[in-house]
Amino acid sequence: MSYLDGLRDAASVDAIKSDLLRTAYENEGSFLHRLDPRVLLLWYFVFLFIPWLFYDIGVLLGLLAFVSVLAVLSQVSLFLVGVMGFSVVSTLASYAVVTAVTGDAIAAIQALIPFTLKLTIISVASLAVFSSMGPKTLARGLASLGVPRQFTFLITYGYRMLPVLFEEYHDLVNAYRLRSVAPDSPGRLRWRHYAYLLKLSVRAFYPMIFNVAKRSRVTVEAMETRGFSHSLNDEASKNLQLADLRVQPIDIVFFGGSLTLVAAIAFVL
Repeated sequence: MSYLDGLRDAASVDAIKSDLLRTAYENEGSFLHRLDPRVLLLWYFVFLFIPWLFYDIGVLLGLLAFVSVLAVLSQVSLFLVGVMGFSVVSTLASYAVVTAVTGDAIAAIQALIPFTLKLTIISVASLAVFSSMGPKTLARGLASLGVPRQFTFLITYGYRMLPVLFEEYHDLVNAYRLRSVAPDSPGRLRWRHYAYLLKLSVRAFYPMIFNVAKRSRVTVEAMETRGFSHSLNDEASKNLQLADLRVQPIDIVFFGGSLTLVAAIAFVL
């Protein structure tokens, strides 16, 4: 098997679909999965602001190493990590090209590195947190913090629709492949083959959107028949949903230990 064949297998639709679905739903073996969702969301909100308090590259690299360890423990999707890394590198490269024409590229990149590190820290922290919480856990955590249940339902419904959408989109792409003719010659580096797949992917997108609209209407009618709107304002229903949420000692240790580690990084570096 050639290198390109191995790369195609790793980046196949099935492999990406399985990786994303594993990330979208709860990673029960991850460390952050054991924490209370309210504490985890509070930790995430704190870490949205902490990187903006520092400008030293050493401190920012220390924070990036900390959240990267959490991302590894959370078993984050390699596909999402690759997309994030590509976006960071491409942003720096495009900025370097522009500034090389208009001014001092090295000085501009040096000024941009702290800003890029801050955004990367927030992105990695987001991947670590939301890869550890499934739709139900995330919705319960948000509801316990006072977020309207209509919004939390949208999150859970969107998550539940993911496998259906992936499967339907894959089936539509395969159907278009059976009904169309592939290029006779793949071309150099198989560019004709990839252009052909890209065309099929775009054509399969629109039927999927129409099917989603139809399915959403059926779902709304079914939920209204079961009294969904009444349960939104029922306090007993909300208390039943959030009854088993408990802040454990491990939650306090994790939150306090994270703040202590941030203070140590800032002091040492």
